[in-house]
Amino acid sequence: MPGIAERLRKQGYDVESGSIGFATGVRLLPSQLYEKQVFFYSPNNLVIKDGRPIEEQEIADVTREYPLEYLEGSIRKGGTFVAFVNRIIDDPKGQNRPYSWIPFMPEIQFTKDKWVGTNAFKYYPDTECRFLAPVVDANKVELPVLQKLVTPQPQDYPRDLFTLFGNANGEKLGVIIFRGRGSVVVLPKMRSNEEAIATFVQRVLPNMYDLKAQVPLIEKFVSPAETRAGEQVAASEAALHQVEAELEGNRVALATARREKANVIQAHPTAKQILSYFDTALRQDDVALFFLYKAIELIENEQGGEGAAIKKFGLGAEWKFLKKVANASYGDIRHAPKPGDVIRPWSDQDLKACFDACERIVLAYFNSLFP
Repeated sequence: MPGIAERLRKQGYDVESGSIGFATGVRLLPSQLYEKQVFFYSPNNLVIKDGRPIEEQEIADVTREYPLEYLEGSIRKGGTFVAFVNRIIDDPKGQNRPYSWIPFMPEIQFTKDKWVGTNAFKYYPDTECRFLAPVVDANKVELPVLQKLVTPQPQDYPRDLFTLFGNANGEKLGVIIFRGRGSVVVLPKMRSNEEAIATFVQRVLPNMYDLKAQVPLIEKFVSPAETRAGEQVAASEAALHQVEAELEGNRVALATARREKANVIQAHPTAKQILSYFDTALRQDDVALFFLYKAIELIENEQGGEGAAIKKFGLGAEWKFLKKVANASYGDIRHAPKPGDVIRPWSDQDLKACFDACERIVLAYFNSLFP
């Protein structure tokens, strides 16, 4: 992730980047792992060798003086490892391979979840992880989530494992696992993993490590330029907070409007029957036109005939076209063929055009149900 690494360097952080080797075939670690306190890992590629994912022993290690064995000790001594679970390959065994080297990493299984819940950190012992709230935001998760986690049973007193993200089935999509004085944080793929890393560094780590107690004397002096820049950052963060609050309110309003829309349509006898006919047409191509015709016929009956319906809703061309195709003897839908008629199925183009015409008519009708 060279982009976020350079961005954090410009902000004054001591950042190094390297490769474990599963994405490139070459292991290139920048320094001793015991010299680092925080690690981020977001793989997006997996080397395929001879038609299979590369094995650990096949990676060319050009930094043998920096062994991976130190990582577990670094975590237990207080380090933090943050891993983003990205879908890399459509094979469960291959998907686990580039994560298998991480100490305490849960098993990864496949899923496809469009609903994501988050830990609200309201009650003990979850309140112990409230420092993670800035990155535990369902709105920033890329949907659908394609991986879930299989974790060991958490131990209590003290709790060593907390769910951060979960699906509607109660399965874990993101967790934090405490080991020794450190932790492993496993997050689902975000809309922007880089933005999540920046948030973690700027808003989570200060609370995890009490960085204020480590500020050297030179950092206690604030220059005029720092003051101005700090004020601009504060103003931007306040504006962002307001936008996020408005966005959340708008999302709630949109969800409410969708539920109310469904309730109104489902409660209306004609509209409900139209939905049934249209759904049947979608599932049965061989008799689809019969049910599409019945759908617009319901509207005609309610409005007092075809003319009155067209006058109210317009779309006369769509109305005429759908009825013409449905009544055609070659379709054999509403009338028996006359002597000499050639019976042939309607074309895919005719069927699609009829579905489009019926949809436009029905949507216009639905619109009349709302003030």
